Amino acid sequence: MHKTNKSILSRRKFLKISACSLAFSLTPNILNANEREKISWSGIALGAQSNMTLFHKNKLYAKDTLDICINEIKRLENIFSLFIPNSSICLLNKNGNLENSPKELVEVLKFAEDISIKTNGAFDVTVQPLWVAHAKYSNNRNKLKKAIKEAKNLISYKNIQIKEDKISFKKPNVQITLNGIAQGYITDKITSILRQKGFTNVLVDLGELNSIGGYNEQRDWNIATPYLVNTPYLKLNNQAMASSGGYGTMFSKRYHHLFDTKTRTSANYIKSATVKANNATLADALATAICVMPKKENEKLKSTYPEIEIYTS
Repeated sequence: MHKTNKSILSRRKFLKISACSLAFSLTPNILNANEREKISWSGIALGAQSNMTLFHKNKLYAKDTLDICINEIKRLENIFSLFIPNSSICLLNKNGNLENSPKELVEVLKFAEDISIKTNGAFDVTVQPLWVAHAKYSNNRNKLKKAIKEAKNLISYKNIQIKEDKISFKKPNVQITLNGIAQGYITDKITSILRQKGFTNVLVDLGELNSIGGYNEQRDWNIATPYLVNTPYLKLNNQAMASSGGYGTMFSKRYHHLFDTKTRTSANYIKSATVKANNATLADALATAICVMPKKENEKLKSTYPEIEIYTS
């Protein structure tokens, strides 16, 4: 998304990791030096307050692994961030095509296309022109109406052609945003690194969450969010969750960043959606999809993905 108004803040806004905000917490184990210690990292990543918590008996190994994770987040931001001018997605939006596309971008776009098909187009990454229109004209109804009309033929996932070595748009002025899926994808990538490094009890929270095992093999990870109603918290154990809602970015009292592709303006079917799934990429995309589709369509989605849990408010 293009930043057009400094007053608009979003937890989904991609920002570079601020080195000064990094903070490692190494909790000393006073019982036995060979026992596992709790190691935590907190900072700003992907535009959100982020945390990674894990347990390991070698805290230096844990810290080195977290450094690898942080560098991987930075690398992936350079692919997916709309706030880095020469990121892969910015070059694609600017030129309408991208040769030698990063495999991660190809992978995410193919995943997004599959979600678009299964949600009958409710989830659609080509809504970026609507984001730009609402950011510019949310307080001018006539100009907004005109801009939405002009964007009509640009909004369709079918306007993207995805090949292994090249991504291209079928029409001029098509633009995409991956802010409804890339955050979950990066969360999964970091979780995968930690799993490969041998960690068995991990919680990765980069705005969306994924877990390996439970909290130090004592219990599940208990996750509370302000978006749950009649449910104090969700339990995660080798599971992921994501939340989405219009609260994420407000252009005005009336308009926000989650768009109904049929009306091409902000969707207000529900206030928020939280999805628990086997991976954060799926949870992230479906949380967005549920917010922009009528409630009756949610039941159909549950039959398509019977393993997920959906919580709405």
